[in-house]
Amino acid sequence: MSDNAQTTVFSIHRLLTFAALATAIIVLAQLNRLTSSGTASPSAVANLEIPVHVGVDSQGVAAIPVRFAADGLRISAALFSIDYDEQCLLFDPVDANRDGFPDNVLFNLPSQFIVSASFNALDTDGELHIMMVDYSPPYASLPEQTLLTVRLAARCTPAKGETITARVGFGSAPRPSLSTSTGSAANCTFTDGSVLFGADLPLPTLAPTATATPAPTVAPSATPTIAPTATPDPGTIPPTPGTIPPTPSASDPDVDGILSGEEGTADWDGDGIPNYLDADDDNDGIPTLLEGRGDVDGGGVPNFLDLDSNGNG
Repeated sequence: MSDNAQTTVFSIHRLLTFAALATAIIVLAQLNRLTSSGTASPSAVANLEIPVHVGVDSQGVAAIPVRFAADGLRISAALFSIDYDEQCLLFDPVDANRDGFPDNVLFNLPSQFIVSASFNALDTDGELHIMMVDYSPPYASLPEQTLLTVRLAARCTPAKGETITARVGFGSAPRPSLSTSTGSAANCTFTDGSVLFGADLPLPTLAPTATATPAPTVAPSATPTIAPTATPDPGTIPPTPGTIPPTPSASDPDVDGILSGEEGTADWDGDGIPNYLDADDDNDGIPTLLEGRGDVDGGGVPNFLDLDSNGNG
C-alpha cells in the first residue's frame, strides 16, 4: 500500500472516530435534557494530565499514566490523542490477546464506559487515539484518577553522565474534547508530560539471559547434550515462543523474532502497521513468532508471510 493510500485510510479512520464521539455527545444531549452539569460552577475547568519525568523500569519501559481532574464537572465522554517523541520512544501496538486494543494501553475505568484505542505510526502529531464514553442513562462520570496507562519503550542512549527528556503529550489536531452528561462541551485544559532516562538506566536490548545455559540442578550423570529430536526441523512451525524475550527490544520492537533491520518499514499485509511493528506480518491470525521462518508447504514463501503456510488451501 502506498504512503498516499495509507494516509487516506488513516484520515478516514480518524474522521470516523471523531464522528463516533460527536454522535455520543448528541445522544447524551437528546436523552438527558438538563440545564446544568451537576454542581460545577460555570467557570469549572476539567484537566487531563500526563506527569513529567516518568521513569523507566528494568526492561527499559516507561508506564505513562493519563490522569483526570473533573473540577466538579460530570464528564461522560472524552476523546483525545497522545503524541510522543518517536526518536526516543517506541510504542508496540501488538494485540496478543485479540481484544481489539493494543496490549500496551491499559484502561482503568468503570464498566459503564465503552472504550476505544487505535494506533497509527504515520500520524506523527498523535499516534494513539483514545475514546471513552457512556451511552446509557444514568450516565456514569469519569472518576478523578488515572484513566489509562500507556507503555512506551526507550530507544535513545544518553551520553555518559547525561539524561534525556522525551516528550509525551496530547495531540493538537484535534485538541482533547470532553462532554458532560448533558451532552454539552466542557471546558478542559491538558498538561503534557515526559519520560526521563539516563545512561545508567536500562534500555530495551536483547537479553543475554535468552541464551540457553545448562540448568544448575541437573545431576552430574546427566550429560547436557541436545537430543536429535529436540532440534526443530527448519520447515516446522515452533509451538512456543522459545527464547524470544517477552518484551519489546530496540532491534525487535514487535517481538516477532524477525529483526527490524530485516523487516523494514514496508507493510506487507497492508494493515497500516509497518513490518517492524507488526506482530502478524501476513495478517493471517497466527503471530509471526509462532509461524517462524520455515517453509512448511515448500511454496517458496516463508511461513510468516504465507497465508496458507501448510498448503492445504
